Amino acid sequence: MLLTVRVVAGDLGALHRRASSLGADVTVVLAARDLPLGTTLGVGDVHTVRRPSTTVSTDALRDPAGAVGRIVAVGLLRDDVVGARHLVAADRAGVSGPGANGIVPAGRRAVHVLVKDGFQPPPGSVVDVLATYDPTISTVAGSPGQATLVARGAQVLALAGAPQTGDTGATADGAGSGVTFLVTEREARSVAYAASIGDIALALAPVQSAMGG
Repeated sequence: MLLTVRVVAGDLGALHRRASSLGADVTVVLAARDLPLGTTLGVGDVHTVRRPSTTVSTDALRDPAGAVGRIVAVGLLRDDVVGARHLVAADRAGVSGPGANGIVPAGRRAVHVLVKDGFQPPPGSVVDVLATYDPTISTVAGSPGQATLVARGAQVLALAGAPQTGDTGATADGAGSGVTFLVTEREARSVAYAASIGDIALALAPVQSAMGG
């Protein structure tokens, strides 16, 4: 029994010393649910926990009030620490449309294209952007019988001209529907050029392929 007491006392002492070395506990804001790109945060989207100060990044939010009303610029999973770099102010100038205001990170561009088949992945989805051209345009065509990949792992920001008919996703007038997504600066030029002379198609891609992911 004395040995057990000594062992327990020693373990408790070690735990106290470790806790002391990690610093005092501080309040940290966490995501209460998965928060996709473009989400405007409400009170129920975040919660707080207490963690040792040395285990918390310097930009981690400590007060949930600092998150409410801001927009998610970097997608978060449930219980991820919410940092200042993950959010932008709702009143910043940005792309028009639901969920897209002010969320264009440095080095990226928001591109709006018309997708003739009407396919509209929901905001937050990750897609590859494909282009098909007139086969006589040999300077831009991909391999024979294949579409050209012009942007990889683009994140969908907003939709416009929602599909109106059937299960195919095509609009009633056949004009297609608009999709706004994030691409790199270089890809923005490729997407714009492809949209001007060819047809754009979107393919759902794994989340891991998102830019910076």
